[in-house]
Amino acid sequence: MKKILLPVDGSIHSTHALQYAVMMSPGLQDMTYTLFHIQPILSDFIMEEAKKDPAAMKKLKQINENNAVLGNEILNRHKDRLMRLGVPEKNITQLTQQRRQGLARDIIKQAENESVDAIVIARRGYSKFQEVFIGSTTKNVIDHNAEIPIWVVDGEITSRNIILAVDGSTNSVKALEHLLDILQERPDVELTIFHVQPSLKDSCEIDFTSAPNQEELEAVEKIILQANQQCVDNFLQLAQRRMSEKEISEDKLHIKTQPVMVNIGKAIIDEFRQGDYGTLVVGKRGIDKKFFMGSVSNYLVTHLTNAALWIVP
Repeated sequence: MKKILLPVDGSIHSTHALQYAVMMSPGLQDMTYTLFHIQPILSDFIMEEAKKDPAAMKKLKQINENNAVLGNEILNRHKDRLMRLGVPEKNITQLTQQRRQGLARDIIKQAENESVDAIVIARRGYSKFQEVFIGSTTKNVIDHNAEIPIWVVDGEITSRNIILAVDGSTNSVKALEHLLDILQERPDVELTIFHVQPSLKDSCEIDFTSAPNQEELEAVEKIILQANQQCVDNFLQLAQRRMSEKEISEDKLHIKTQPVMVNIGKAIIDEFRQGDYGTLVVGKRGIDKKFFMGSVSNYLVTHLTNAALWIVP
């Protein structure tokens, strides 16, 4: 049985994340959902000052109790939504707690404690900047999480079709394996594997002792592109074999490759927008250990909207 952790607040964004999680679940009877709400806390300074005034301390205690009540109300509303979407009550767990180490660290800690298969989190929450910037909590969860796939949901998503952006690295294989684990019972999902051929500057940092001539640059670029293509070819063979092992029809698999035109992140988003996709999957890092999160995934996190972005460590 697979487990999903859903950090939630009272915003519409949490509702969209919840609806998306159910839509993409391989089988409702085989998936458990932990609804996790973190209550706000008062600063240690305020608490220390309140200890000097019994009336103030009583008021602060009441605030904390109200926060706990509100947390349970939020969880109950989301639980009702899950059940209306067909999730059995026995597959839903609710948990609210005061913030301990910080919102992001508390989410990651809970996910680790439960050994969940994915953290499903809204891209934005309550914030005066929510229409412009990715939520700081979501960004921190992405940055500090080392082991667990994160599904970042933005908007109300209806398409089940998925695009997997790859560079042929070990992390691309991890992303594929996580994806196939979810896909194996979803025959209605179309999967596109998308590879953007990198330019010389994307692939390599060469310290030439003297300025290279055009012939030298072309020779180096040819070697890099040949090696890259071989790596991706090996990856595609693996993908086809793994899909066959999981009895996923090959007619649901599409493969696309294109040279980079502006930058890799933009090329991926352009393909996403042109196709009928709802989900984009990437490895957290690539061949050089920073390829995705250092540049491409960072770009995708901040620029991809009205979509679900899976980041697989």
